[in-house]
Amino acid sequence: MVVDANVVRIMKARKVLMYQDLLKDVMTQITLFRAQPGDVKKRIESLIEREYLERDPDNKAKFIYKPWGRYI
Repeated sequence: MVVDANVVRIMKARKVLMYQDLLKDVMTQITLFRAQPGDVKKRIESLIEREYLERDPDNKAKFIYKPWGRYI
């Protein structure tokens, strides 16, 4: 839940972000434990499935925040 919250908070502020930038920001902001890149990637995929984020159709490494999540 810590990773999910950080990803959503970062994306809410930035709206659009490349994968490497998002990964770097999440890893920097989590101080409770050392987040592993693979775990962050899984959480990002979960947020995409739950419709909080989506991939840019032209660039699969770019993520777009969906303001209303699954409630649209």
